Amino acid sequence: MNAIINYSLNKFCPYIVILLVLFYNTDFDLLRSLIVVGSCIFVDKFAFKAGYSYAYCKKNNIPLDD
Repeated sequence: MNAIINYSLNKFCPYIVILLVLFYNTDFDLLRSLIVVGSCIFVDKFAFKAGYSYAYCKKNNIPLDD
């Protein structure tokens, strides 16, 4: 149960904090907030895939210099 709570907090709390700060600083400008949150989600997904591919190449001794 503790692992589920930790995963949920680590996964979703940064987005909640970003939304709260954006709404507080931009007077509830929805379009700007959605663009920033969408960019955060894109970066989160891309960073995971890039890290996974790097680890896969290192594990299988695939050269990364090419």
